[in-house]
Amino acid sequence: MSDKQMVAVPVIKATRIEVSSDPCGNARLMFETVGEADVLLILPMAALAELEALLARASQEQAKHQVKQ
Repeated sequence: MSDKQMVAVPVIKATRIEVSSDPCGNARLMFETVGEADVLLILPMAALAELEALLARASQEQAKHQVKQ
């Protein structure tokens, strides 16, 4: 991680995602927050791919802790 400051924004839910059909375009992820302003993240496709990989790893890790029925 970098030495930059981090902004913590409590999110209620993800509300929308838009992905460009252009491989050099951006993805836009929108989130509803508890504050007065919602959040719009604009990610280049490489960052979106990295986010997808992080979420997949998190999902796999979470599945290890689920009660098997």
